[in-house]
Amino acid sequence: MTPTNEKPFLDEFAVYHAARQLRAKAMAELLGKAASGIKGLVKRRLLDPLRARAERRRQLEELMNMDDHMLRDLGLSRAGIRYAFEHGREAEPANTNTPLTKPRAA
Repeated sequence: MTPTNEKPFLDEFAVYHAARQLRAKAMAELLGKAASGIKGLVKRRLLDPLRARAERRRQLEELMNMDDHMLRDLGLSRAGIRYAFEHGREAEPANTNTPLTKPRAA
Protein backbone atom coordinates (compact mmCIF):
# COMPACT_ATOMS: atom_id res chain seq x y z
CA MET A 1 0.00 0.00 0.00
CA THR A 2 1.18 3.42 -0.83
CA PRO A 3 -0.13 6.39 1.15
CA THR A 4 -1.44 9.41 -0.76
CA ASN A 5 -2.69 12.43 1.06
CA GLU A 6 -2.65 10.42 4.28
CA LYS A 7 -5.06 7.80 2.82
CA PRO A 8 -3.64 4.41 1.86
CA PHE A 9 -4.73 2.92 -1.44
CA LEU A 10 -4.25 -0.60 -2.73
CA ASP A 11 -1.67 -1.23 -5.36
CA GLU A 12 -3.28 -3.24 -8.20
CA PHE A 13 -0.21 -5.40 -8.62
CA ALA A 14 -0.17 -6.28 -4.90
CA VAL A 15 -3.86 -7.27 -5.01
CA TYR A 16 -3.31 -9.31 -8.18
CA HIS A 17 -0.25 -11.03 -6.67
CA ALA A 18 -2.07 -11.82 -3.40
CA ALA A 19 -5.05 -13.23 -5.32
CA ARG A 20 -2.79 -15.46 -7.41
CA GLN A 21 -1.06 -16.78 -4.28
CA LEU A 22 -4.38 -17.55 -2.60
CA ARG A 23 -5.68 -19.24 -5.75
CA ALA A 24 -2.52 -21.33 -6.05
CA LYS A 25 -2.76 -22.38 -2.40
CA ALA A 26 -6.44 -23.32 -2.78
CA MET A 27 -5.72 -25.34 -5.95
CA ALA A 28 -2.82 -27.14 -4.26
CA GLU A 29 -5.09 -28.13 -1.34
CA LEU A 30 -7.83 -29.25 -3.73
CA LEU A 31 -5.44 -31.33 -5.81
CA GLY A 32 -3.90 -32.84 -2.69
CA LYS A 33 -7.32 -33.91 -1.39
CA ALA A 34 -8.31 -35.28 -4.80
CA ALA A 35 -5.06 -37.25 -5.09
CA SER A 36 -5.53 -38.64 -1.59
CA GLY A 37 -9.08 -39.73 -2.45
CA ILE A 38 -7.99 -41.36 -5.68
CA LYS A 39 -5.14 -43.12 -3.88
CA GLY A 40 -7.55 -44.53 -1.28
CA LEU A 41 -10.01 -45.62 -3.97
CA VAL A 42 -7.32 -47.39 -5.99
CA LYS A 43 -6.04 -49.08 -2.84
CA ARG A 44 -9.49 -50.26 -1.73
CA ARG A 45 -10.82 -51.28 -5.13
CA LEU A 46 -7.71 -52.56 -6.89
CA LEU A 47 -4.67 -53.24 -4.71
CA ASP A 48 -6.34 -54.79 -1.65
CA PRO A 49 -8.34 -57.35 -3.71
CA LEU A 50 -5.23 -58.24 -5.72
CA ARG A 51 -3.19 -58.74 -2.54
CA ALA A 52 -5.97 -60.84 -0.98
CA ARG A 53 -6.19 -62.97 -4.12
CA ALA A 54 -2.44 -63.52 -4.18
CA GLU A 55 -2.49 -64.48 -0.48
CA ARG A 56 -5.33 -66.98 -1.04
CA ARG A 57 -3.48 -68.47 -4.01
CA ARG A 58 -0.34 -68.85 -1.88
CA GLN A 59 -2.35 -70.54 0.89
CA LEU A 60 -3.99 -72.93 -1.59
CA GLU A 61 -0.60 -73.81 -3.07
CA GLU A 62 0.71 -74.45 0.42
CA LEU A 63 -2.15 -76.89 1.08
CA MET A 64 -1.66 -78.59 -2.28
CA ASN A 65 2.05 -79.07 -1.53
CA MET A 66 1.36 -80.89 1.75
CA ASP A 67 1.77 -84.64 1.78
CA ASP A 68 -1.22 -86.94 2.33
CA HIS A 69 -0.33 -87.61 5.98
CA MET A 70 -0.34 -83.89 6.84
CA LEU A 71 -3.64 -83.43 5.01
CA ARG A 72 -5.14 -86.37 6.89
CA ASP A 73 -4.06 -84.71 10.17
CA LEU A 74 -6.04 -81.65 9.09
CA GLY A 75 -9.04 -83.81 8.22
CA LEU A 76 -8.72 -83.19 4.49
CA SER A 77 -8.25 -85.34 1.46
CA ARG A 78 -6.35 -84.16 -1.58
CA ALA A 79 -9.60 -84.13 -3.57
CA GLY A 80 -11.40 -82.04 -0.95
CA ILE A 81 -8.79 -79.29 -0.58
CA ARG A 82 -10.28 -76.87 -3.08
CA TYR A 83 -13.85 -77.34 -1.79
CA ALA A 84 -12.78 -76.93 1.84
CA PHE A 85 -10.68 -73.92 0.90
CA GLU A 86 -13.57 -72.20 -0.92
CA HIS A 87 -16.48 -73.22 1.33
CA GLY A 88 -14.95 -74.17 4.65
CA ARG A 89 -16.04 -77.09 6.76
CA GLU A 90 -18.73 -75.46 8.89
CA ALA A 91 -21.21 -78.30 8.33
CA GLU A 92 -19.06 -80.66 10.41
CA PRO A 93 -19.21 -80.53 14.21
CA ALA A 94 -16.21 -78.97 15.88
CA ASN A 95 -15.40 -82.05 17.97
CA THR A 96 -16.32 -85.34 16.30
CA ASN A 97 -15.87 -87.25 19.56
CA THR A 98 -18.87 -85.60 21.22
CA PRO A 99 -22.31 -87.09 20.56
CA LEU A 100 -24.70 -85.08 18.39
CA THR A 101 -27.61 -85.60 20.82
CA LYS A 102 -27.76 -85.11 24.55
CA PRO A 103 -27.92 -88.29 26.64
CA ARG A 104 -31.19 -88.85 28.47
CA ALA A 105 -31.29 -88.21 32.18
CA ALA A 106 -31.91 -91.35 34.23
